[in-house]
This record gives sequence, structure tokens and C-alpha cells, in this order.
Amino acid sequence: MLLEVIKISNSSNMEVASLVLSIIAVLGSFLTYLNHDRRLKKQEELINDFEIEKRRSEENEQKKAHIKGNIIPYAKGHRKLMILNAGKATAYNIRTEILSDTKGIFYSEIEPYEMLNPQDNFENSMHLAYGHLPTLKVKYIWDDEFEKNREFLQVLDLK
Repeated sequence: MLLEVIKISNSSNMEVASLVLSIIAVLGSFLTYLNHDRRLKKQEELINDFEIEKRRSEENEQKKAHIKGNIIPYAKGHRKLMILNAGKATAYNIRTEILSDTKGIFYSEIEPYEMLNPQDNFENSMHLAYGHLPTLKVKYIWDDEFEKNREFLQVLDLK
């Protein structure tokens, strides 16, 4: 009879131990799931923030004009300053300032240009005399949908 009690208590202990191990395994799996889910949600939030910022940046680029210039050589001593809009939006009230020394460079005052659509340009003539500087520093100022008084500084080669 004592043997039977020991057998019963052993099988009872085995069942309890088995139950405890099962509970520990379920809790471990649940904690692993929660940790993994938390990491996935954090990663998803980072990806969403990145996508939102990327779209915002793309929208801003659609609102920006980009004014810049090129020097086009013609006959000896004659150059044209071509000012163009390389951006994706229309530029308004385009102002051009020559910042470098203009000794030996003859040009008419560059009047503000009212509006310049994307990929459009306008030109101003220049005549070069002996002793002019090899470069021309130019500052462009314009308004667009993104911002007023945007600026771009450029050094152009007069050769």
C-alpha cells in the first residue's frame, strides 16, 4: 500500500511538474511574442516617419524653382549671361546681382524679370575688354511657392 501511495504521489508530482513546465513555456512564448511585437511596431513607426518625411520633401521640391546661369561665348569679346530656371516650379520677381569686380566687363543693368517657368531662360549681353577678370560672381534672388527671397550664389567662367 505504501508503494501505491508513493506511485500516486510520484505521478501527481509529475503532473504538477509537467503543468508548471507547460505554464513556463507558454509564458516564455508570450513574453517573446510581446518583445518581438514591440520591436516590429517601433520599426514600423520609424519606416512610417521616414516615408512621411520623404513625401514632405518631394512636395517641397515641387514648389521650388532653382535659378542659375551660364555664360555663352559668341564672337570674340562678346558673351551672353543666360539665366535659367532649372527647378520644378515657376520663379517670380527674379533679381540678379553681379558681386565681382566688373572692370573690363560692359553690360546693361539686369532688370528684375517678372516670371520664369521651369526650364525657361532669358539672356543678357556682355562685352569683355582687355584686363577683365576670368570669372564672374553672380547672386540670384527669386520668389517661388516654397519661399520668398530664395538665393543662389554662383561663380561663372568668362573664358
